[in-house]
Amino acid sequence: MAPYLVSVIVCTYNRAVLLPRVIAQLCSQDYPQDSFEIIIVDNASTDETAQEFQRIASGYCLPLRYVREARPGVTFARNRGAAEARYPYLAYLDDDCIVGSNWLSQLTSGFGLNEQVSIVVGPVVLDADEQKLPTWLGPAAKRWLAEFNFPSSQPLLLDNPSYIIEGNMAIRKNAWKSVGGFLGMDQFNSPHVAAQENVYLLEQIKAKGGKVAFVPGALVNHRPSLPTKQQILNRAYFHGVSTGMLNYLIKGSSWRAAISRAAISATAMLVFLFLSLLNLFVFREVSSMDYLVRAAGRLGRVLSELRLTGNWSSVRAWALEHKLKS
Repeated sequence: MAPYLVSVIVCTYNRAVLLPRVIAQLCSQDYPQDSFEIIIVDNASTDETAQEFQRIASGYCLPLRYVREARPGVTFARNRGAAEARYPYLAYLDDDCIVGSNWLSQLTSGFGLNEQVSIVVGPVVLDADEQKLPTWLGPAAKRWLAEFNFPSSQPLLLDNPSYIIEGNMAIRKNAWKSVGGFLGMDQFNSPHVAAQENVYLLEQIKAKGGKVAFVPGALVNHRPSLPTKQQILNRAYFHGVSTGMLNYLIKGSSWRAAISRAAISATAMLVFLFLSLLNLFVFREVSSMDYLVRAAGRLGRVLSELRLTGNWSSVRAWALEHKLKS
């Protein structure tokens, strides 16, 4: 079988120092060099990203392109990369990730599981790279550092997944185009770290009959800068804000449904706060922080469902333009 023709897209912002590593890894893939290209999307960086790319690019014979996306926000960057792509399959990798030489061949193999596969994802493992992990960093907090996996040692089709990690995924370009591309909540003033740009796209692709495959061999090690407690809590909060907006866009929620969801989230928030305080009292710092992170997410969701935070005029305008149910 001929290899899939793939455009590998790396979105970056003010991380010129990471470009040599990620480009070297991609140029060392065991994939046929005439079957893929690499697109670096500079998302309005203010550092030396452009100059660093020019310095590196001359040293490789692979198709290697630089695109600047002036609109800040990861959603704009991911969509710009897809629009610029020359090939029918798109693969996304974050700039702070480490991959082996078989990453691309493993990831694209997922399209062979079923002719209806539109999206393929692989696992993402947190890699501290000799950084000392904070003592409070538990499973719930690690989720905000993009850890992602399914309990399977074999490739499989996922049964109605509600969430995937876009930093290690491949998608058919025609599927991306058919649903209007990524729709991130950073377009509605929720920070890009909580944009959830794949959620709406995923739901639309599933509605059209597209399937999602998981390939455990397409492993990515994620090496982020370790956050502070406040950064994790902020991210969880804005993730909740984004979830409220997505509920409106995906479910076409009425006020009655939104208030019902807000009430459920408010109850959960209080329970999580109680459990956080209880675990703090018995000196279980990790569990206390995990529950506090969950409470922060629920707070953002409550305020968003009640239209008390977020750019709801833009959300409603987008929904009206695309004739979504209200």
